[in-house]
Amino acid sequence: MNMINKICQIAAVTLALGTAPAAWAETVELRLASYLSPEHFGTKLIITPLIAKIDEYTGGTVKVTNFPGGQLANAPGTLNAVKTGIANMGFVGVGYVGDQMPLSTIAELPGAFADLEKGHAAYWQLVQEQLVEAEFLPNKVRPIMMNLLPQTQLVLAKSIEINSLSDLAGLKIRVPHATAGDAISALGMVPVEMPISDLYLALERGTVDGAVNLTASVPSYKLNEVSKAVTTNLSMGSIGFFLVIAESDWQKLTPEQQEQVARAGAEVGTASSATFVKVNAGSEKKLVEAGMTMVTVPADVVAQIDAALASIGEKWVETVGARNPMAAQIAASYNALLAQQ
Repeated sequence: MNMINKICQIAAVTLALGTAPAAWAETVELRLASYLSPEHFGTKLIITPLIAKIDEYTGGTVKVTNFPGGQLANAPGTLNAVKTGIANMGFVGVGYVGDQMPLSTIAELPGAFADLEKGHAAYWQLVQEQLVEAEFLPNKVRPIMMNLLPQTQLVLAKSIEINSLSDLAGLKIRVPHATAGDAISALGMVPVEMPISDLYLALERGTVDGAVNLTASVPSYKLNEVSKAVTTNLSMGSIGFFLVIAESDWQKLTPEQQEQVARAGAEVGTASSATFVKVNAGSEKKLVEAGMTMVTVPADVVAQIDAALASIGEKWVETVGARNPMAAQIAASYNALLAQQ
């Protein structure tokens, strides 16, 4: 009996000091909305490891259940699904919410970075220092993880030689976001916006001639069945993703749970960059084995393309600045952070 009393006294002191172990915290269950299929590399390499780490670090007191394949919301609707309580968390593609979070699209500018890990570090710092207050919290969500993809390439329905910009003129190209559309237009091609889920059929029917896409996601969407070539050395812009949680749900977590969830997100997000580089390289090899052509654009043509895309950053500041006066500040801060890496 004395032993029981002693345990109760220790527990009371521990609780009073606010140092109760995670195992004593109330279990919180969260629904995660993702438009990625269960087989997608993003599910396997980002979302599943994140859920496992959250479970581990919180001692099982925060349980996250993934609802993949758009069960709770499609790609453009994921942010709103979290804001309205349909989901507690969501895997949000930045390009899909540029109308609600225009400042956050800065990292998707073509050629913004060459080294993915450095680009990730700079962008995540920008998010934490400025964008959380400027865009996430006003949308009633909080980012717990960020992912950037390697520079995207041109995936083409037909294999062509690219010896000058004129070889690209007039091609109808699916773009993942408005910034990529500006880049495609600057190169004399025609941008076509559509969900990634519609791309396979569009390529098959000839509605588009190609797409701005990550090489690693070509097999994930079986685009190798309806396309013939992928460029290897262009910098058509990155694609950013956030794993967000509704701010109302975040505030329901204990300080310890918040700390451990944030820790899991930071670790998985940072590790994803090195993983993506390896996955992208491995995908090129697989696509060659599947019969696709890897097109290395001549250096002089790459220089012409880079020169044509140089104005996209200025246009971004002008366009986004018309909606949010912080655009110039965000662009300057991001460039400074990149230079520090």
